[in-house]
Formats: sequence, structure tokens, C-alpha cells
Amino acid sequence: MTMSRITKSFILVLFAIAALILSAAGCNQDSGSINLKYDFDSSAEGWTGGFADLPVEYEQDSYQLDFGYMDSPLGGKALMISSMNRSDDIFMYIKKQLTAADGLSPNTTYLVTIEVKFATDVPAGAVGIGGAPGEAVYVKVGASAVEPTPVDDDGFYTLSVDKGQQSSGGRDAVVVGNVAKEVSDDFETYEIKTLSNQDNPLEVTTDADGSMWIFVGTDSGFEGLTTLYYTEVDVTLEAK
Repeated sequence: MTMSRITKSFILVLFAIAALILSAAGCNQDSGSINLKYDFDSSAEGWTGGFADLPVEYEQDSYQLDFGYMDSPLGGKALMISSMNRSDDIFMYIKKQLTAADGLSPNTTYLVTIEVKFATDVPAGAVGIGGAPGEAVYVKVGASAVEPTPVDDDGFYTLSVDKGQQSSGGRDAVVVGNVAKEVSDDFETYEIKTLSNQDNPLEVTTDADGSMWIFVGTDSGFEGLTTLYYTEVDVTLEAK
């Protein structure tokens, strides 16, 4: 007994679909590479904001902490975060949890590269109290199996992960630059700045559920107001 043409064609189609599925899975697993892009065009995509290195009983009128999903001054949407650095050391950051749904495997070590784009209006070479409003506001990218969150340390909020201090990175974060603009030399215009730890990837091992946290923030030595608009975050994870 021979198969009909329709039956043969149907089987071939099924084989082709299966091959495509296996091929797609292989691109992610065989290479061990995961690429995730967040451009905030239509939502905050699960990112939230936070603040550390300030008193637990801070006064909002003084510190002016603010975070939200809103219009970017350069068009489109962005994650806005802002604070007045009264503690001479404030850390403001955005964070997101990555899970198995993003392609991560449990108990797996990844090399993590984060590229971030943000709108800033601070010119290079400006003078500020405590430090320059551009060069003394250090941008850091980080990754950890532990959620970065403020912890009450004897009346002072510190971060639950090791981000380092000021211009120095820590176990869970590296410095990638500062918020000073690279083109215009005034406080009137915004421009997009792109920074990355491509040459210094972070090494992180996921937990038993295949999760890790990524974060981007600024460690400020400038005793004034800093407002940034994060417009894009691209994450690459390479399994070791």
C-alpha cells in the first residue's frame, strides 16, 4: 500500500515545522547566548525603580525621589528617575528580574553584558557642589541572583547587593561611565548617551528557578538634582 500525495505532503510539512522549532531552540541553547532588548515603546516592560544610600527616615521634600514611565524629552517613552543627592552618596537605579521564561536555565553561570541608553542634559566640565554634575555621577550596570533592594542598616538604606561605592564597582556591578553629555555644552538640551560593559562582563549564576536580577543605576558624588530618562536596555547572556 502506498501513501497518497496529500498524506506525504502533510508529513513533509510536519517535518519542516519540527525542524524549524528545533533550529530555533538550537540557536538559543547550542550557542548558549540569550539576547533581550527593552525599548519601553509601549510599556515599562516589568522594570521598576529604587533608591539606596540615604537615611531611612528621609524627607521627600528634600530628597525629591521620583520614578515613572513617561514621555522622553527627545520623543518616545522612557523610564524617568530623579533624586536630590542630600546624602552625598545616593544610588538611584532601575531593575528587572530575568526568569526561565526569558530562556535562562537553573543553576547556570552566565557572562552578562548590559548596554544602556539614556537621555541626559548635563554638559561635560560643569562645576557642582561635592563634584561635577556629569563626571561625578557614575553609571553602573549590575547583575545578581539576589534582588537589589534597599536594606535598613542602622537607620540608613544600603543596597542588598555589592555595587561598590562612587567611582568603584563591586562584586555585582561595574562602572561603565558617567552622565556627562558628549556633544552639546549647555543645560538646555538633552542627548542620548550609550554605555556598556562589553569589555567587562559580569559573571552571575542563576538560582534553582533559573532567575537573576539585572539593574542599571547611578552612584552620585554630586550634591544636587540628577534626572535621567532611560530609553533602552539591551542584555546579552552567554552561558559558560
